[in-house]
Amino acid sequence: MKHTKRIAIVMMALLVGFTLFAAGQKEVGTAKPVVLKISMAETSADVKAGVLQDLIEEVEAATDGRLKFELYFSNELGSLADVTEQMVMGGNILAGTSGDFYATYGSPDIMATALQYALPSADAVQKFNDSPLFAQIVADIEKGSGLKILCMNWAAAPRSVISTKPVRTIGDFKNLKLRVPGAAAASFFQALGSATESIPFSEIYTAMSQGVLEAAEAPLSTLYAYSLHEVAKNIYLSEHSLAPSCWAMSAKIFNGLTAEDQKILQDAMNKYGRIFTQKGLETEADYRAKMEAAGVTFVKPSAADVETLKKAGKASFDMFPNMTKGLYDQIASIIY
Repeated sequence: MKHTKRIAIVMMALLVGFTLFAAGQKEVGTAKPVVLKISMAETSADVKAGVLQDLIEEVEAATDGRLKFELYFSNELGSLADVTEQMVMGGNILAGTSGDFYATYGSPDIMATALQYALPSADAVQKFNDSPLFAQIVADIEKGSGLKILCMNWAAAPRSVISTKPVRTIGDFKNLKLRVPGAAAASFFQALGSATESIPFSEIYTAMSQGVLEAAEAPLSTLYAYSLHEVAKNIYLSEHSLAPSCWAMSAKIFNGLTAEDQKILQDAMNKYGRIFTQKGLETEADYRAKMEAAGVTFVKPSAADVETLKKAGKASFDMFPNMTKGLYDQIASIIY
């Protein structure tokens, strides 16, 4: 009788153990994936959208679906300020914009990534992205705000200046009424003597048609997309910035991923940043040909003008005293 009772107890223990094991297996197998909503300002037709779609496919496959993405265009999730605050609060959003936007989130030094001529080439952007200095900036922002900056190497094509009157030398920038996107560009062109204005890009065509503005700056693809070559026939190839985007997400969500999935995501963001940058560079010749066919004259800066542009870029650092003293020289030692 006692023997039979012992067998029953053993059988019951085995049954309970198997049930718990099966439940555990079921729980692991049905774990919900982490879903990140990608917010971008551009439309679904933009080259960035295509690059992001490729990134999504690669990361979802590499993580076996543990990471999934939803892509939103034209600021569908809200303004950049709204989206960033959601990320700070732990929202499941991934978004990218120029570094100056994150300068108040724990490291004023990230402003340098947006300053003109600070990172004058795709190679310079990548070197800074991979540097210990940028890693420290990223760490400071995570500590200060709870934002995790994944990379800053999504660089647009070089930005140049289109104008209604010829700009052949640096001297022609003096008193030029020029539209700029924000403080980083304003500091640079003010150092060249320009009278800067900040208006929505969609209003530039009308403003230049009416003489309210004389110039604007952007990649050739953007200038062409907004048909500015119809009202302005001069382009000065200053190539003063590649406007690299810094991609950020909630540090809480990132740190909740496995080390393997963290690496997969961050490696992919860096990889496709390089791909996006290369695609932008490859389109430059096509857009130049289209604009030349429309009667636009291109001027390449002289060697002396390039040196002046570099000096203006360095001078703009002084307009942001919250940045670390000597930061320009630190960056120069990394990229040159």
